[in-house]
Amino acid sequence: MSGVVVREQERTVVYQPLVRPGFAAWVTGFDYDEERIGLSFKETIAQSDPHFVAPRLEMGEAVGAPVSYGSIECGSAEQRSFRVYLASGDGGDTWQETGRCALEEGSFCNIGFADGRIVGLDVPRINEDRTGWCDYIDVRESVDGGTTWAPVTRLLEGEAPYLWRVRRLRDGTYVVLASLYGTAWGEGRSRPTRNTMLPGETYIGKIQPLFLTTKDGRTFTGPHYVLAGTGAHEFDVVEIDDETLLFVVGDVQATPVARQLVRRDGDRFYPRAVLPIRQGAPADPAGDPQGGWVPESIVRTPEGLLVGSRRGKPYSVSNDLGENWHPIEGLPPSLYQPFLQILPDGRLANFGHVGSDSAFGEQDMSIGVDRFRLDDRRPPSPNIELARSMDAARTHYLNRFTARLTQDGVPVEGVPLRFRVLAVWNEDGSATTRTLETPDTVIIAVTGPDGVAVCDVAEFDGRADIHLAYYVDAVHDADAQSPVGPARSAAQCVLALTHHRRDRHPYDAYLAHGVVCVAPRLLDEHPDLLDLIDRLVAAGETETLAPDALPADIVDRFLAAGVLVRRGTELAWLASVHAPHPLAGARVQNSGDWFE
Repeated sequence: MSGVVVREQERTVVYQPLVRPGFAAWVTGFDYDEERIGLSFKETIAQSDPHFVAPRLEMGEAVGAPVSYGSIECGSAEQRSFRVYLASGDGGDTWQETGRCALEEGSFCNIGFADGRIVGLDVPRINEDRTGWCDYIDVRESVDGGTTWAPVTRLLEGEAPYLWRVRRLRDGTYVVLASLYGTAWGEGRSRPTRNTMLPGETYIGKIQPLFLTTKDGRTFTGPHYVLAGTGAHEFDVVEIDDETLLFVVGDVQATPVARQLVRRDGDRFYPRAVLPIRQGAPADPAGDPQGGWVPESIVRTPEGLLVGSRRGKPYSVSNDLGENWHPIEGLPPSLYQPFLQILPDGRLANFGHVGSDSAFGEQDMSIGVDRFRLDDRRPPSPNIELARSMDAARTHYLNRFTARLTQDGVPVEGVPLRFRVLAVWNEDGSATTRTLETPDTVIIAVTGPDGVAVCDVAEFDGRADIHLAYYVDAVHDADAQSPVGPARSAAQCVLALTHHRRDRHPYDAYLAHGVVCVAPRLLDEHPDLLDLIDRLVAAGETETLAPDALPADIVDRFLAAGVLVRRGTELAWLASVHAPHPLAGARVQNSGDWFE
């Protein structure tokens, strides 16, 4: 259940071609000001084109156009394609055509201004040699509603840009979403076709998602790269706050789903980790990479709810920064290649076309819109804060953790949390490739009145290996009886053996790659201790220790420190990370660490 209620839902036709079956498709939206919105879309009609110049066969091959799609992709003497511009000042109740131009003169992405100007961005689909697309983004300006255009500048010249979407931030900055679709392609180049893969390339490695920014449509920053390793070329962005953008890529183009927060500092952008998406992601991404419903078009309501649309799939919402997408009940599946935006009166409007990615005459294609309001009745997302505990005197950290479960800042009592633990190193010294989804250990603890659950990771106590490390997090798996929804903490990667405050040598001994590092105080008492240990190594006694091989008090102190362990009646050296043998040598501890 999405937890939202749909109100005032209606699907209406925005533009229906006069001749049926029509071809009106690939709509994008923009706004001029706080009251007036605009649309741009492609219309192809059966009409003789006096300006038509036949494309070369090499172009049809290079762009990858299926048979019968040539007229849509490359033009036709019997058809004319236009870029149509509409505007509405009443929230989409009525529309006026403000401009119409030849398709190659208009723009797929557009920025509107309060004075009526439109700045358009487009990758022209026919280059000078008529063998493929142009190797740049063309920036143009219209002062007559989209009928005529004047050149402004070119962006990303010499590259193979794929242009997708423009979003406006609250301060008036426009974010232009695009990607580099590999390197420039066409006849005579190392990449002769758009879909050529160079040696060693993969689809997701070839395509590099990016964005540009502008305030005036004339000067731009970037490219700023995002969503690394996803191959995303159709993705969206929402503004979380003045300093944070959220980028989301869905499964519409069979690329991996992902999300990424980016910190903004003026015209500088700092990407954070690329994060997974859980609910809404394809259940079997290898077998059916388009089997989910992660949206391709997203907006954020003033209340902070993310709302998304995905062609032919359910609308969905997220209140956890896009980690989980919940289908909305009471709405039809989205129109094709949707563009979702918030209208001036607060309603949501999802524009798209009826039909699909079709050839001319194959379907009756028109521009439509779903308009609706949402009442968000979802409870706030719960939160888990994981912290490592210190001893009572606060002299050092323990292998103990607390997890505090809250909802909207209020502690939640009586909820079982799963603490998941995973060793960083395998027994053979290699690094684990597993994640906390397949932990070594799971410890369950229940939250108290303060919302806190406590977990002791006792398996890492008493092991004096300075490189021994593990991952830990806390998870709440909600079910029908849970008072709150699912949640997970940040994961920590910690060392089992920890520093002590104001103590350079808190441990009598510890191991570093199998070498016993002895505290100076032990050598003051037993000056020959290092020699005794080295003799054991020379004699090959590197696994177990004979009871009389070392002074009895040293054996006791090594046992207490965790350098030695008991295995039944035997004494054995603790196997440490990357040690050639459990005992590989001995040395005095260095000058030690000092912390206040």
